[in-house]
Amino acid sequence: MKTVRIYYKKIGRMKFMSHLDMNRFMSRIIAKSKIPVWYTEGFNQRIYVNFAVPISLGFEGLYEILEIRLIDDKYPLSNCLEALKLVAPPDIEFYDIKEPVLPMKEIGFAEFELSLEKFNAEEKQAIIEFLNRDSIICEKKGKKGKVKEIDIIPKIKSFSLVDDILTLRLVAGTEDNLNPTLVMTAFFEQTNTEPRFYSVTRTLLLDKEEKKFI
Repeated sequence: MKTVRIYYKKIGRMKFMSHLDMNRFMSRIIAKSKIPVWYTEGFNQRIYVNFAVPISLGFEGLYEILEIRLIDDKYPLSNCLEALKLVAPPDIEFYDIKEPVLPMKEIGFAEFELSLEKFNAEEKQAIIEFLNRDSIICEKKGKKGKVKEIDIIPKIKSFSLVDDILTLRLVAGTEDNLNPTLVMTAFFEQTNTEPRFYSVTRTLLLDKEEKKFI
């Protein structure tokens, strides 16, 4: 038995599927593909599926990762990928599969692209000035619903704004992860800027050394 990582894109209408629903959905897709996967043991057996970092509802993802276990070590990974492609619905694109190099706990950052087409030049300049602050204090809700104040600046590894695209590299993979929605909400509230629509795409997951996570 061996663990393999499947790389896929979650785009279009699929971005509105929650992580919980995505978990069930992927289990059904994998079962439909008839690849030789391992099921968990016990009374309620299910296909072992392990997602890297759950993506927020409404975000598109171009570098999404999930792990499964194959019970046949000699089963060709290329066959596995083709079988998944055959049963994939629109807006889910399986494009690579390989054996893990780093454990999931080594994920350190995620890169996002925010489309700011609805923002004018002054608002874009205000975002740059906002992100260049020494400190940005805002409230964040934890997993248990407890709200605490945090400084998000240390969690923003880098940023750039080119034309209409704001690229953010944020801490990810831990309980201290930073969601780009929190960044933008803080910007609107703390600069008295009228909220504007923006779309979010997660383009990459990186390890703690800021290298592409594989």
